[in-house]
Amino acid sequence: MRLRPAIAALLLAAAAAGEAQPVVADGPEGIDSVYSDFLAQVLKHWSPAQAAASEPLRVTMTCVSTANADRYVGIIQQQTIEAPIAAVAEVLDDIDHYHDLFPGTVKVQVREGSLRVDAGRPGSTLFATAWVQRAPIPFLPKIHFEMSHLVEKASTRAVYRYKLLRGDKLIASDGLVVLEAIGAARTRFTEYDFFNGHWGPLPTWLVWKESLKGAYHSDLAVRLKAEQPAWSYGRIAAEAERLTVAESERLERCFAERRAMKAPRS
Repeated sequence: MRLRPAIAALLLAAAAAGEAQPVVADGPEGIDSVYSDFLAQVLKHWSPAQAAASEPLRVTMTCVSTANADRYVGIIQQQTIEAPIAAVAEVLDDIDHYHDLFPGTVKVQVREGSLRVDAGRPGSTLFATAWVQRAPIPFLPKIHFEMSHLVEKASTRAVYRYKLLRGDKLIASDGLVVLEAIGAARTRFTEYDFFNGHWGPLPTWLVWKESLKGAYHSDLAVRLKAEQPAWSYGRIAAEAERLTVAESERLERCFAERRAMKAPRS
């Protein structure tokens, strides 16, 4: 049974119930990471996107370092998508096709019985997903983990929070995606993503290289699907791969220039 219709129905119902701007006061369930409080502060002090005459169409990336954990990957990504916020949200809500958007992903499915609307928090939906991903180098076993999700929607903004529930190699994963409407036909997409794991013999540079490539590719895939909904996922994957390869030097520079971040505070 395909799960997307049930997810979409709940997310639409939550959006209709929560037309005030969403605020994620408490994050999703899961294992707190060193970035959980950071992300809570980022959302608490979020500055709404402002329309501009010229928005950058390429994905901008900032690489974040973590003290005493060189292989802890942190990436902040932003792009402007030439599509209405509802179209971008539809792509993110289509979990059945996450394996087409995220390189190396074999399978993603919503955990049975986890999908629900939070009656005490209008506009919110909670659920958990189970993932299977290929390792970044051949012959290593596949990576299995589960994520907890909290989605809050309104007409001009949507917040997708996610956090690790459990995993074999993955030991921390904490992030968010914020969609903001810029007029009727543009959407500002911002993502904060932090994760760490037991990567075995993989060197730091390889962990980061593969992570950056995957993040850049998936951001492009989301944009392409929202802007070109008639394109096949095969065409989207090929175009995202081409554009990612073209930006390889910029991704390497992001890794070389990574820096620590401090959360805004009251």
